[in-house]
Amino acid sequence: MRAGTIAVTLLAVTLGGCVSYRPSPLPAGPDLAVSPRRLTVDAARLRVQPLKSITVDVSDGLDPLEVAVLAVLNSPDLVAKRRAAKVSDAQVFSAGLLPDPQLSLSIDRPVAGPDTQTAYAANLGLDLAGLLARNYAHRAARQSARQTDLDLLWSEWNTAQQARQLAETAMAGEARAVVLRKVLALAAERYVGSARALQNRDVTLQTNAADLAAKLDARTQLTTAEHDAAKARGDLNALLGLRAEVVLPLVAAPPSAGYDAAAVAQALASLPDRRPDLLALKAGYGAQDASLRKAILAQFPLNNLAAAYARDPAGTTTKGLALTLALPIFNGGRGEARVQLATREQLRAEYLARLDQTDAEVRGAERERSTARAAVTALSVDVPRLESLWRPAMAAYDRRDIDSQTYLILSQNVLAKRAELDDKALAARLAEIALETALFLPPAESRAAP
Repeated sequence: MRAGTIAVTLLAVTLGGCVSYRPSPLPAGPDLAVSPRRLTVDAARLRVQPLKSITVDVSDGLDPLEVAVLAVLNSPDLVAKRRAAKVSDAQVFSAGLLPDPQLSLSIDRPVAGPDTQTAYAANLGLDLAGLLARNYAHRAARQSARQTDLDLLWSEWNTAQQARQLAETAMAGEARAVVLRKVLALAAERYVGSARALQNRDVTLQTNAADLAAKLDARTQLTTAEHDAAKARGDLNALLGLRAEVVLPLVAAPPSAGYDAAAVAQALASLPDRRPDLLALKAGYGAQDASLRKAILAQFPLNNLAAAYARDPAGTTTKGLALTLALPIFNGGRGEARVQLATREQLRAEYLARLDQTDAEVRGAERERSTARAAVTALSVDVPRLESLWRPAMAAYDRRDIDSQTYLILSQNVLAKRAELDDKALAARLAEIALETALFLPPAESRAAP
């Protein structure tokens, strides 16, 4: 009766700590928002420090900064990565658990011979190797979880900056399309007029061909601008978890001068202590260092310790102690220790490579921004002058003061230089975003926002 009670108690304790199964069926279809108002706008959930000063208000349109916040809060990819991060938390919990003791019970009834008593034996063992390794295993798991969390933070920051770039690209393409539609309408009107005049033999075929070429050139540029804007909007909707047909009410961000060279140099110097991906690599190195220590400790030959209590059929009762030793003759854990040591050196080299890559990213973005800004400054002076010559040239062309070739070249140059100015202005904004991304700095516009 007493033995039965003990067995029931042990069974209840064992099953009480088990995890039960619960079904979790897969979703039947996509879960995309049908309106920007369906998106999560709870900025209190933001973990990315550079974005915490940004307030989201959908009612007055969304500037690229607000879009960046919405991307972090609603991106389906980030939702999946946050779920994956919970696996690391579970691994920390698992690594912190002590190894379970092993209880072995046996009973033997004599069937022949002089001894008639029932024999039994009980052994209670403890995994010493697992117990000794627990501290470093737990430390490695904590560092790995920290690495996962920091990698997630870096993904959130990159997602935010990608959303800003897509919003800027979409607005730039749409603004260019507005101008090009006016140019196309004017060119189409001129072509219709010249085609009618050609039928009346009032203009030459060369003149009509020049008007047609100007119209086709404007249409080609308009098609490109509309395509670029539509693609950027489609990618942005996917990033935010919106249906493809939803049109975000995008508005321009507040103007800003960006970060100067002194601020960039100061931020670059402190980057290893701030940027999440670099901190994640440090945490990964710490996890590997703990794994190396665990592998070194695993060379300790004592693996298991057990206490034994037994009675034989003759009635002799014994108590004892059993040890399990691994003889380090052939392996001794030396191979695993060397693998962990080599892996740690690999992670050290990867960290140094990332530092070098980061410096190159910052220098490259700063150089691209400077080049684009210089081009914008020059073109902002020359393009308006060129455009101011275009309308008088149209009148001169109508009066036959200039030939069709001169008019066509001027028209194409105006469109090309305006497109170049728009491209350089967009390149300057994207380079500023890339620089802020690499330096993990708050968007410059957020400092200028009221």
